Amino acid sequence: MKSHNLLTSRAGAVPTFVGTGLDENIATRLLKVRPNWLGIRKRQARDLFSARSRTADLVWHNPPPNPAAVPGSWQPIAGHTPSIKSAAVGGTTGAITEGHGNGRPGSGRDGARELAVTRTAQDATSPERFRDTTVMGTLATIKYMSDPSTRLNLAKPHVQALPTARFAALTGNNDLRQPATFDSLVEHVQEERERKKWEVGSVMHGDNRLQGMVPPVIRSYLDAHGNQPHTAMEAYRHDLHNAWIKPSVNTSAESDTRDLTTKSLHQMATKTNTTGRRQRSLSDARELPVVAPPNSRGH
Repeated sequence: MKSHNLLTSRAGAVPTFVGTGLDENIATRLLKVRPNWLGIRKRQARDLFSARSRTADLVWHNPPPNPAAVPGSWQPIAGHTPSIKSAAVGGTTGAITEGHGNGRPGSGRDGARELAVTRTAQDATSPERFRDTTVMGTLATIKYMSDPSTRLNLAKPHVQALPTARFAALTGNNDLRQPATFDSLVEHVQEERERKKWEVGSVMHGDNRLQGMVPPVIRSYLDAHGNQPHTAMEAYRHDLHNAWIKPSVNTSAESDTRDLTTKSLHQMATKTNTTGRRQRSLSDARELPVVAPPNSRGH
């Protein structure tokens, strides 16, 4: 591994077999449709066109296709190139991407994300359509492009049973079939997935139209810490592991966010504000590692 292949500026980062790769939260195909962005201001365009996620963090579990499936006949863990690999090498060689989709709207996880973002981007009734699109890009990336730890952990016995090695960009040349390495991967993915939730939750909390969709635990910590997402997240982490009375934790095995492809963000906000019933565009805070893992994103 090359020493310059660092995924983060965080102190203690460990070199891995890839450098930092970024994935657009909003599909390039959508960004290229000029009529979608008529009237956009410079700052809005900067936020929207620069909305990206580290590819290393985009990892998910594929369950067995049937109860009798033999280990090695399907890919129990996969992700966006080059997050999960069959060889600890750079580039696209050995990338395991099952479930990602074929690049078309509606195909796989990436296609579901594109449908969700497109519905919001094309909602002309929204007073803040460009901001909504940026927010939805993050919400849909959280829901569709990575799994929570409760679901990723379901892959562990299947990964351990694989006949050949698996590697993750986040954990370098350590075989994911080893329990400690797999656990480290799950912690890394969980850290980033939750961090995105606190960051987008802060954006929504600062918007009167969207703030009703911020889930209660995240909202309470943002309220207590000046809507500063990283400060609020660290306070939640501290209380989770040290407080006598611990905060409520979302332990749903699957993502409990609603299907984001059927309504625009503005439609969800309108329903929330008119009925008083929160539309689940964002799920509440989940478990966090005691400390941020070494290859997690720096501030």
